[in-house]
Amino acid sequence: MRTYQHITDSKAIKLMVNSIPDHWVIRELTERDYGIDLMIELFEKAGIDEDGYNFFESTGHVCYLQVKGTNKDLKVNEDDTLSFSIDKKTLFYVEKFSTPFLLARVYVKDGIQNIYFLWLQRYISDVLDIEEKDWRTKSSKTITLYIPAENIFKENFKKIEKIASRIKYLEELLEFQERYNEIERALILIIQYQDEFEHYLDIFTSLRRLLNLTTLLSQNNCCIDKDCVLELIEYLKKVRNGNESPTQMEDFPYNFNFNQLLQSSINTRFIEEFIAENDGDTVY
Repeated sequence: MRTYQHITDSKAIKLMVNSIPDHWVIRELTERDYGIDLMIELFEKAGIDEDGYNFFESTGHVCYLQVKGTNKDLKVNEDDTLSFSIDKKTLFYVEKFSTPFLLARVYVKDGIQNIYFLWLQRYISDVLDIEEKDWRTKSSKTITLYIPAENIFKENFKKIEKIASRIKYLEELLEFQERYNEIERALILIIQYQDEFEHYLDIFTSLRRLLNLTTLLSQNNCCIDKDCVLELIEYLKKVRNGNESPTQMEDFPYNFNFNQLLQSSINTRFIEEFIAENDGDTVY
């Protein structure tokens, strides 16, 4: 038997699929009762082919979607949110994953078709765990979530890209810290023993490895990108050749910015929340 809700859910999935950019890859999953309806793999423009068309490469960033359709009228609360009641067991399941889970609330009624989303893991930590600290132990089986009305799916692809890339960003930030700590120790030795320092090739190798941290270098808020790394390499070549003679750490290009990035893991969440609030948005 195909029920009214089954038809609504099918409409919601179709609307969801049609709302995703053509260059993203959509993977429909089986066993949808577990709460994952779709997985999105994000691609980005990589160049133009010989026929003049854009081509795209995978970023390695993915997120899961739980699609919840409704044929009801859109109702926005006074605080510019949309209410949605969800089983707590779904949230318990979501918490087990590091891959971002987005709740997609899909309005399928003709004339008001739209999709709103909510990053569930971040909503749990930023809202539920703060405003309803005992939500996990309460006897009720459901809990109401409040989706920001500005979280319109088709208008927030950049935000979704940032959510999907967060795991990779943190992984690369950790690798950057490990590598740059070694690089920084070498820079100190260069200042102390310039004429005697013999490990420039090791530093160049470590710096070139930083160039592979593409997510980190494209998304950090410390103004460090690939060009900064390349400029530091070129400066060190001049030092090796005797054309530059640093006497303090500040003489190395972007030393302050590199150190800001080095320390940024301490307050990553604060930075995310500050930027979102400054933009009149939420992280989730």
